[in-house]
Amino acid sequence: MALPDYPRNPHYGTGAYRRRIRLEQREGAVFGALEDTNHGFTVTVTHDGERVTAIDAQTKRIPYTSCPGAVEPINGYIGTSIHASLRDLNFHMPPSSNCTHLLDLTVMAIRHAASAKPVRQWDITVTDQTEARDAICTVLRDGEQVFQWQARDLQLTQPAEFAGNPFYLGFGKWATKCFEGDELEAAFILQKGYFVSLARFFDVEQMAGEPALASQEGMGGACYTYSHPAIEHGVRTAGCVRDFSDCEEKLLKFV
Repeated sequence: MALPDYPRNPHYGTGAYRRRIRLEQREGAVFGALEDTNHGFTVTVTHDGERVTAIDAQTKRIPYTSCPGAVEPINGYIGTSIHASLRDLNFHMPPSSNCTHLLDLTVMAIRHAASAKPVRQWDITVTDQTEARDAICTVLRDGEQVFQWQARDLQLTQPAEFAGNPFYLGFGKWATKCFEGDELEAAFILQKGYFVSLARFFDVEQMAGEPALASQEGMGGACYTYSHPAIEHGVRTAGCVRDFSDCEEKLLKFV
């Protein structure tokens, strides 16, 4: 796997990436929160029992100074049905005009509005890949394991039935044939966590102050910050990285 020429994280290989997503039913609304190594977001989706009536998105910890601007375009989900399918919600807004993680959290909150469950929590763990050990990728739903897969260099290696399948580009093509419903949602949640976990390869703190334009060749158009006009003024923030390898209890405390 070809890696960007970024400063390497000297501790990579000894820890794990962790992400927690929590959705809570409230009176006429759903509160959602997401935190991982590089990001922290919350969103409150207000609804009338049928459609989204308001969205309050907050950025708690972000990798670029331009990321807070993504709270505005997410309002494009106002008016959507809380009963809409995952596919319809995912295609409702172009990824290039939104923060990927805030969009995912908002979609999950909208879907949870139609759920009978008071609380839903997802926990994703991806151990560091080493020469001797593949990354072990696990997703829990409300404390119960849904999947545990192994991956190396953007491809699955275990379980055997999925070995060789892409775990990045092309993932959706095969996953939608193998899973449906809650299992498909869990698969996508795990895949997105795996992709973000690759940031642990790098010492992002050493890159503070770097303009987003410096990553245009590989990331241009990928999300709000890497699209125009945000890419023209966004710079990497300092102090945005947290290592939750051995302290998952700190997730969603946003400290």
